Amino acid sequence: MGEYAEIRYEVSGPIATVTLHRPERLNAFTTTMARELVDVFDRVDADDDVRVVIVTGEGRGFCAGADL
Repeated sequence: MGEYAEIRYEVSGPIATVTLHRPERLNAFTTTMARELVDVFDRVDADDDVRVVIVTGEGRGFCAGADL
């Protein structure tokens, strides 16, 4: 996966930032988000330059739970 639909991924030096990006739904967790997180954590694991991973949420809520 190159581009993600429901998360954002940035690397700045040794810091990777993963942002849940569904602010209109308070970043409620979906199966798409789960697949994207697995992919991005595989990317982080393969990058020996990354030493820290920050997981955050876009907007006013980190994650409202599962979006059923």
